[in-house]
Amino acid sequence: MSRGVLIAFEGIDGSGLTTHSRLLVEWLNSMGYKSLWTKEPTDNSPFSGLLKSLLRRGNVNHFSLGLLFAADRMWHLLEDPSLPGNGIIGALSSGYVVVTDRYKYSSMAYQGSFTGIDYIWAINSRAPRADVLVYIDVPVDLALKRIEERGAIPDIYEKRELLTAIKESFKTVLSHAKKEGALVIEVSPVRGDREMPIHTVQNEIRNRVVEYLKTVKETTRA
Repeated sequence: MSRGVLIAFEGIDGSGLTTHSRLLVEWLNSMGYKSLWTKEPTDNSPFSGLLKSLLRRGNVNHFSLGLLFAADRMWHLLEDPSLPGNGIIGALSSGYVVVTDRYKYSSMAYQGSFTGIDYIWAINSRAPRADVLVYIDVPVDLALKRIEERGAIPDIYEKRELLTAIKESFKTVLSHAKKEGALVIEVSPVRGDREMPIHTVQNEIRNRVVEYLKTVKETTRA
């Protein structure tokens, strides 16, 4: 069977990654593309519970955390029974458009801000590049407002100074991704000083993603 397409949504916390990645999958399926949604960190790997616990701690070793994310990612790629073919690789081999809410690029921006991006790049060297990377470029102030509004316990990265540094790291990460061969689509939910409606941002994402999919003849349609 033909190979599918891997689309990764990336950005700092509060960017709207889950909302927009889910909406894209719903729309792609309605358009006849065989697509599915998944996320990282996973909910069901042998590493996910420990990862989520560490993300709530005030003091953490980012080198170890980076390794745990990499282990969770490889399980997600090769063993996740919730996906067709037991993982992202299997789903791609079956022709799915796989849309993931975060991927290795988040690790490079988040843990890489503390360890150096090259270290995270190296330990994720077996994780294939995304075909398309959708980067939602949200201002830190808006991200923090959204984080506060959702009322969840914040993780170790959800602080102004850290999100500012991580947002800066994403510039380097996007450059890495482009050199690796990924199509990078950058969108912003803000125009001037005004936040745009979700459907406006989503339509921009849809238009640019489907433009790419139309050029990929091997993409399976249902």
